[in-house]
Amino acid sequence: MNKEKKFTKGEPIVLIGLFLFILVALFFLFQSFVFFPKILILVLIILSAAFIGKFQSLIRDWFVFIAFVYLFDSLRGAIYLVTCKLGLPVYTLYVIITEKFLFKGIPSFLLQNWLLNPTAPGDFSWLEKLLTVIHGSHFVAFLLVGFLIWLNKPDHFRLYKLSFYYLMISGLFFYFIIPTVPPWLAANQFDLIPPLTHFNVVLFNIIIPDICNSFDTNPVAAMPSLHSAFPILCSIILWTLYRWRAVPFFLYTFLVLFAIVYTGDHYLTDILAGLILAGICFWGASKKLAGENREKTITGQPESDPSSLKRSLIIGLIIFFFGISIGRISRREYINDYKTYDLHGPRYFDFFQNQEKYKNNYAIQYYLGSHYVKKDRFRKALPHFQQSLAAAQNSIQQKMAKQQITFCTRMIQAQSRW
Repeated sequence: MNKEKKFTKGEPIVLIGLFLFILVALFFLFQSFVFFPKILILVLIILSAAFIGKFQSLIRDWFVFIAFVYLFDSLRGAIYLVTCKLGLPVYTLYVIITEKFLFKGIPSFLLQNWLLNPTAPGDFSWLEKLLTVIHGSHFVAFLLVGFLIWLNKPDHFRLYKLSFYYLMISGLFFYFIIPTVPPWLAANQFDLIPPLTHFNVVLFNIIIPDICNSFDTNPVAAMPSLHSAFPILCSIILWTLYRWRAVPFFLYTFLVLFAIVYTGDHYLTDILAGLILAGICFWGASKKLAGENREKTITGQPESDPSSLKRSLIIGLIIFFFGISIGRISRREYINDYKTYDLHGPRYFDFFQNQEKYKNNYAIQYYLGSHYVKKDRFRKALPHFQQSLAAAQNSIQQKMAKQQITFCTRMIQAQSRW
């Protein structure tokens, strides 16, 4: 029989250290960001597991989890399509009001006003480039933490997995019931807060054009911030297992939180919600596992099941099938009906409820007009375009408003003849 090799305690540290060294070296060599997609890290994990003779254990312990992460990514994008297609409400104001109440302003704007000083479009300092690296690393850092736990503390790997299952499911639930506009969208699309430079997207697209379309599949998935909840949950788990040796990861987590506020991707309110959710998910997973362990002690159930490898393969393949299917359907739907799902696509609930309040806001009036045009309600759209023309602040805005006024007028006349 082929027995899996035992690993030395230094091997996981060496593997993760090598990845971090490559990340930092590339940044300083090219003064640019490096984006590591999940698939690259998964390949790294598989090769590393094979190298140390733990490939079967990897399939048994990881395959379902990896499949679920893939399904999570697919569902995140599908939720946005459903939200737009069904005209479900998307919220903007509550989080801005909360942010101003708690912090007396918008932290993203305050940080950019203090630190961000590009001398030319796309000309950013080492700080913005470094934070873009940190921002992109979020998508794979939690997998590396899981790999470390799996190698070094295998008895606690189920705690890691269960905590993240709870977190991803909870995140999807909140993305569906309370889709929320992030700071960059509130600022740059609707002028609700002072202008922000979404510099990480600029840097991503300079190096790898359109890459953001591959991972930012839901622009209104801001509350709670899973971008903060993932590293926070990792920090909680690592502290539980390693105590003070986990402090370096706390520094990384702080940099992620700083980055997502500085880029305008999240409000601090989103981050606080992510912190609370991460804590609840860890607590829930700990309680469940404690109950399972007590039951095993009482009933004398075996710790391992010989059929678990086969079961993991079957369940993982089923989950992968659903994830791939949902992803393909969502992509086809998005491509075939792009205008329904662009940034003007969602039904921003607060704008309809407060139309008089935003009477002099060009962007919101133009959005309201566009919303009704998509529904062929041209008589309803025309007054909003007329109001957007009155609120226009430059010749480009005036031209766009006039074009829509002309279009709506012609369509109204055509409908009258019909």
